Amino acid sequence: MPTKKARLQIILADDATEHVKALAEERGLSVSAMCSHLIHAALRDPEFNLKPDLKQIKGLAVQAAIEGADIRSIKARKLI
Repeated sequence: MPTKKARLQIILADDATEHVKALAEERGLSVSAMCSHLIHAALRDPEFNLKPDLKQIKGLAVQAAIEGADIRSIKARKLI
């Protein structure tokens, strides 16, 4: 079935492959769908949150200072 969604190819160790296949069979899903569910679950884990874009934050701090914001805070000064 054609789709515009990204397709990923992964290689799992044999024991992980068997585990994913067992989970998929238990839930009545394809292995591909099970992998998708597992990846989505992992991405909700705080360990995998994206790091903030410091360039954007610094730009916002500078813009706020130009617009008259109070930047006397030590944390704000460190950003600039």
